[in-house]
Amino acid sequence: MAGQSSLTGKYFSIPNKIPKGVGKLLLLAFIFYLNFLSRIILAPLLPQIKADLDLSTGRVSGFFLFLSIGYFTAQLVSGFVSEKLGHKKTILLSVSLCGLFLGLLGLTRHIALIISAIVCIGLATGLYLPSAIATITTLFDKDFWGRAVSVHELAPNLAFISAPVIASFFMARYNWHVLMIVMAICCLIISVILLKTNMGYHTGTAPSITACGKFLKKKEFWVMLFLFGLGITSTIGIYNMLPIYLVSEHGYKELSANYLVSLSRVSTLVTALLGGLFSDMFGPRRVMGWVLLFTGTVTFFLGLTHGFLLKLVVFVQPLLAVCFFPAAFSCLSAISNEKDRNLLISMIIPFAFVMGAGAMPTIIGWMADYGMFEQGFMIAGAFLASGMLLSKMLPVPDKIGKQRH
Repeated sequence: MAGQSSLTGKYFSIPNKIPKGVGKLLLLAFIFYLNFLSRIILAPLLPQIKADLDLSTGRVSGFFLFLSIGYFTAQLVSGFVSEKLGHKKTILLSVSLCGLFLGLLGLTRHIALIISAIVCIGLATGLYLPSAIATITTLFDKDFWGRAVSVHELAPNLAFISAPVIASFFMARYNWHVLMIVMAICCLIISVILLKTNMGYHTGTAPSITACGKFLKKKEFWVMLFLFGLGITSTIGIYNMLPIYLVSEHGYKELSANYLVSLSRVSTLVTALLGGLFSDMFGPRRVMGWVLLFTGTVTFFLGLTHGFLLKLVVFVQPLLAVCFFPAAFSCLSAISNEKDRNLLISMIIPFAFVMGAGAMPTIIGWMADYGMFEQGFMIAGAFLASGMLLSKMLPVPDKIGKQRH
């Protein structure tokens, strides 16, 4: 009972005052919301874009690969940018450019320009995350990292919930071009607000043979790279293809599919916060492994179920998937120091994003063109479940801040 009381007091007690960096954390979370929404909004719009441009499922799902290529490239060079500009100006550059390229996407109807704008949105949004995580870990003590990152991770979960609703609203009244312009205006407004803050003046570390080589020699770098690829597959990758899967394979109307996907993400607002708490309590390695095993198993059944069972699986699939990222970013922060933390993130996330948010949706889309849409989800599920074994190869303590004996 004493141990239980101690545990409860440590993790569930109400603080006497709000931590100093919470206001800045919330601002970063809103910027991350716009950043993430810009990357996933195409998913609920995909059936309309497919019909508008007269493209196959395989070709239109390729948009996610183009977005991933831009994101990949920007994250690789983000260290050079943050070293010269500092983290605040890097975040400011990211959200401002995102607004400009969303505006371009909204103003064009030519396929070449659409693809170019999508690549550039990936470039703009890719600058954000390394500088944001580096900034957050300087705002709070190490013991609070998991919970601080979990608050930041509310942003993508809110984006997952709101994107289908926003898309449905604009598809019913306007079109996807108008939506892009509205989002562009929102990005430019928030960039003005960010300009007035005083956070993130420290600089990052630019990629170099010495700095990169230090991480490339570590086993945990390679394990984390593939684990992040699985984590991104379980959230963005599956989400990107789910609306068009429900429409084309199960006969859902576009609005019904979007609302179902949106409602299925509501529970993640709670589990995302629990993910940070679980990471601090049980250790990030355990959390990542069990989350991937659970999510992979449920994803496998997306390809097997129909009717009510399919709806149930759609709701359960994202339930714990979002718990992966607070644990994963806590683990990344633990294997790097403050100066080169942004560099480690910019080395891992690009490859993982191309794998999980670009390649996997494209593979599922290609399989759909050959009548194997369901099998595509089953393969993705098996891929995710293998993360349990991969996490056991991670040579870090089960609990951050504690040494193994």
